[in-house]
Amino acid sequence: MKLNNLDLNLLVVFNAIYTEGSLTKAGEIVGITQPAVSSALSKLRDYFDDQLFIRVGQGVQPTAKTENIIIHVREALSILQKSLETPDAFDPAESSRTFKLSLNDISEGRVLPILMDKVHKQAPKVSLSSYYTRRDDLQHALAANEVCFAVDPFPPSDSDIKKELIFEDEFVCGFRKDHELAKEKNLSIEQYLDLDHIHISGRKRGGALVDNALAKLQLDRKVILRAQHYLITPEVLNSTDMVLTCTKSFANKHDLAYKTLPFEVAPSQFFLAWHVLNDKDPGCMWLRELIKDSFAEAKSRWH
Repeated sequence: MKLNNLDLNLLVVFNAIYTEGSLTKAGEIVGITQPAVSSALSKLRDYFDDQLFIRVGQGVQPTAKTENIIIHVREALSILQKSLETPDAFDPAESSRTFKLSLNDISEGRVLPILMDKVHKQAPKVSLSSYYTRRDDLQHALAANEVCFAVDPFPPSDSDIKKELIFEDEFVCGFRKDHELAKEKNLSIEQYLDLDHIHISGRKRGGALVDNALAKLQLDRKVILRAQHYLITPEVLNSTDMVLTCTKSFANKHDLAYKTLPFEVAPSQFFLAWHVLNDKDPGCMWLRELIKDSFAEAKSRWH
């Protein structure tokens, strides 16, 4: 096979089909019709002498050959993109860009007030759009530039996704300040297990890091309330005897009393993730530093 026999635009279509798992969605991303995608795929099949993608249900799945070459295609496209790009100058004071973020509710509560203050002072015409993208959809959202940055404990591991640890804090057992536990010097594991717990998760079932730690000890806590959002918990805690396993900074910010956990559990970690193609974009570079500074400031305020 000779490279001069291949239209390099076909590789863009190839990558889009692999990313989307659908010819129709690939066409939407690339900006061509579904018949044009089918035509491009036909040419690619002739060139590589392989089916490349097999129709399964409403989408397509890659063949073994596609899995073997996709990483090289992506590397080539990334190098080509970088060589052709001359990043536009970014002037925060004049820019009117909208940057799209994926944050969950606790990250929004932790960092958006600080971040928006920094953005407004430096770039009064810049706007942010924050909405949570499901973890299963995050790699696609970053690759398709539907999201500029994501903050998540478990970002995608794809080689095209860059990430940096931006927040780490220890877990504590939080409760209202006039709770009976406030009189205790320490919290025993027997007391912890006997308490009524709130568990926050976007999933219908499954535990958290603290439950994994307890499982290693063959123990289980008593969850009385399972809910989706951390920001509702202070009001619930202040009107009940329930407790919440949360970060120390969350407890301090929301004026909760807390005790050190009576067993070992890994700290809470959040990573900032972005696609490699945005790595050198001047606007993204500017916002990336603001996000990092804002998380650092949030931790210093409430730790």
